[in-house]
Amino acid sequence: MARNSIDRFSSRAQNYDRFRPNYPAELVGFLRDHIGLAATHTIADIAAGTGIFTEQIAVWGNPIYVVEPNSFMRRFARRRLAAFDNCVFVDGSAESTGLNAGSVDLIVAAQAFHWFDLRKTKIEFLRIGKDSTYIAIVWNTRNSESKFEAEYEALIHHYSVDYLQVSQRKMGPPDVLAFFAPEVPTYQEFVHTDRLTFEQLQGRTLSYSYMPDEKSPVIGEMLDALAGLFNAYQEGGEVRLSYKSRLYIGKLPTVDNTGALPKTFGA
Repeated sequence: MARNSIDRFSSRAQNYDRFRPNYPAELVGFLRDHIGLAATHTIADIAAGTGIFTEQIAVWGNPIYVVEPNSFMRRFARRRLAAFDNCVFVDGSAESTGLNAGSVDLIVAAQAFHWFDLRKTKIEFLRIGKDSTYIAIVWNTRNSESKFEAEYEALIHHYSVDYLQVSQRKMGPPDVLAFFAPEVPTYQEFVHTDRLTFEQLQGRTLSYSYMPDEKSPVIGEMLDALAGLFNAYQEGGEVRLSYKSRLYIGKLPTVDNTGALPKTFGA
């Protein structure tokens, strides 16, 4: 992860922790069942942020390395996960985790994979993984099917700084499949809906790294537009924002005895 990609979340850590959505329980259960997780398996949550996904898998009781390069995000993760003594916090990135070689049975990356340098990340994941290590890549992707959702997406496009350059939407299935190649990961989708008050909608919007922050000259205009949109569609003081949660689960091809990557993985 580039330094600017890491630092851009520093001022948004609190909103991220308070207002970003969880992941469907069905997704978390499918992940555990699919890989046949044992109590002795060690997990690494890479670019764990404030620990939203980590919290949902920490209840399994497995040892978890909570790897996060941003100190502000990591501070909130420590607070969120304070009750779990199976979590070990690590100042590291996808490309340089700081973990020992062959130390991990499952690697997860929730809402973060699109930030990674994929070639360096693949080398690092091969290094820290044990034989037959699973990798799970997860995204919550906003839907734009309802009138409110479509107009909310339009508002984000209008006021965003670099949405199309940094959003997860820049990365399609071919990019993920190339990462796993020549292996083919399992893919599943799950749908869930959040009901949000205006405070929650505002906080979630301000948690996006590509949106204006409190220092922006257009922040007042954007929040006024957001309030107008909320008032137009709210019912009982809430709006509905739905998500498609995407899950890829697979294994990386093993390196040969020279430590070289498979030839199918290009530069």
